[in-house]
Amino acid sequence: MLKYQAIAESIRKKITEGVYKPDDQLPKSSDLEKTYQASKMTVKRALDELEADGLIVKRRGNGTFVKGLASNDLNQLIRHSRRQLFGMSKVYAGHKVTSKILAFEIIEAPNDIKTRLRLDVESFVYHIVRVRYLDGTPFSFETSYMPIYRIPNLKRQDAEQSIFSYIRNKLHLQIQSSHRIVRVRGANEQEAEELKVAPGSPVADVRETYFLANGVPFNYSITTHEPSHFALETVLVS
Repeated sequence: MLKYQAIAESIRKKITEGVYKPDDQLPKSSDLEKTYQASKMTVKRALDELEADGLIVKRRGNGTFVKGLASNDLNQLIRHSRRQLFGMSKVYAGHKVTSKILAFEIIEAPNDIKTRLRLDVESFVYHIVRVRYLDGTPFSFETSYMPIYRIPNLKRQDAEQSIFSYIRNKLHLQIQSSHRIVRVRGANEQEAEELKVAPGSPVADVRETYFLANGVPFNYSITTHEPSHFALETVLVS
């Protein structure tokens, strides 16, 4: 974890634990620099990350404050934003998340996947198709592409459990961010069959590129969500 990320995580934890409450002013940047023994730029990057997460606001001439959300809403935002990068098992902690593998193979990357994942001409990727279940009920149909040289030795059993746990715990890589596009469309026949909905029923189509801490993309996924288990929560900053 980079220095600014560790600082951001420390402040995020203090917000979660109520050390810093909604509308509280955070210590001055100069004080944070001393506390964390970090440079001005490092502290600024940490605060920028928290601002992008929607947890703090910078008021010109007055300082930096915890966003004035209700405590429950603030805690939910923190949990949601962090858990998304730890996989569905973390997002739905306390529930049983399982997977049915429909495809697990290594293929030459299609041209659009090469572009999205910044791959060379002759690059090979894992092509994984799986249905995710929440407490025995299907809630998403997922197709993923991951370069084999960036995520080596991935096995079918890892895909049956948690791919992100494998990346974090076995490969010791940090998943830092993602770029997500969400649309609503009608379910095709295969999706409808697996998700137990009528063909053409509205579903959430989520297209997402995930990045490691070094900024390298490692996963492009297309996930169709059964609507009763999907909600989009986002933060807009100017």
